[in-house]
Amino acid sequence: MRRKNLLNSLVIVFFYLSILFLTHKEIFTYHFDQTLIKRYFLSQDITHEVPGKRLFLSDEDIYISSGYLYAKGADPAGYNFDHPPLLKYLFGYSIILFANPYFVQILFGGALILLVYFTGLKIYRSNVVSIIASLLLTIDPLFVDSVSHAMLDLSEVFFLLLYIVLVLFYKRNYFLSGIVLGLFAGTKSLTTPVFFILLLSFYQWYKKEFNLKTLMKQIIIGGIVFSFLYLQSFIQRGGLFNIFFFALKTIKYRIVHNVTSFPGASLVLFLTSYFQTWWGKREFLSVATWTIFWPIGLGLCLFQLKKNIKKKLINAKSLFGAVPILYFFYLGIQAPFPRYFLLVLPFLYLNFVYVVVNHVKKNGTRI
Repeated sequence: MRRKNLLNSLVIVFFYLSILFLTHKEIFTYHFDQTLIKRYFLSQDITHEVPGKRLFLSDEDIYISSGYLYAKGADPAGYNFDHPPLLKYLFGYSIILFANPYFVQILFGGALILLVYFTGLKIYRSNVVSIIASLLLTIDPLFVDSVSHAMLDLSEVFFLLLYIVLVLFYKRNYFLSGIVLGLFAGTKSLTTPVFFILLLSFYQWYKKEFNLKTLMKQIIIGGIVFSFLYLQSFIQRGGLFNIFFFALKTIKYRIVHNVTSFPGASLVLFLTSYFQTWWGKREFLSVATWTIFWPIGLGLCLFQLKKNIKKKLINAKSLFGAVPILYFFYLGIQAPFPRYFLLVLPFLYLNFVYVVVNHVKKNGTRI
């Protein structure tokens, strides 16, 4: 069985790299341009007055630039402070070593599809479900687009999925779960881990598996890992760096600067590919990374969850089917950015394939 899983993994990775090379060959040959740093110091991310004409940079350029500065010894609380520094550090070190930050994305993309495959084996106990779900994720336009841009969401969903697997199946290993929780929090947002901690805690409480001491140990270890990411801040400020106040500052900043067209705009975008701009003429635009699998998959999640609740069958499969639905309550008043949806795609595709495969089996077709 292990040899079969290894072979399947190699096939999945080969398919992933082939898709990536055919669609975004440029990320393999990218070479960092040092002039980007000069442009960064004139960008909207620099809050104080600077000599020269202001420039507007994409989030991607900001993450690459600030990550390069971090790797060179800059204070991560001083540049692009509103997002934790883990991925930006990795972008920076990748630039120093290879002059290419996209190698980080390529590795996380491969790690994520393999994690989806092994998670499928663990929860659904089906090679068919695991393989098809992994391949569907590999060709998802949002996933492919995320690998080809130096953004933070790809690593965030990897650490989220890994944390959930550890909590569900390796309950005694609170140390490893705590480390992964800290990395999860140190990737993009502090509020997203809180949402999933509450969700998992409620699930464990319902299953009579909740252990407050274990959770607190995870949070303490995660807090230490998160704080370690700001080691340079502590050093440069002579130890006078209050990580708690700083964390609250970042959360406040995200809340104040959050904008959306109307409540539920993210769900509308997910179901239709359209969103209303919150600038200019407030027109409706379509996103290129949308796929019909999203609304179908969400509908199947709702179908499976309703079915499980009716049967009072609440297990890991039910949880995975519920995640995409509950996540949109979390996104309710946030800006409708397609990249936010990357977080639910592993859950969506695993449940999607599981429901379809079960339906086919019930109709007498052998898989």
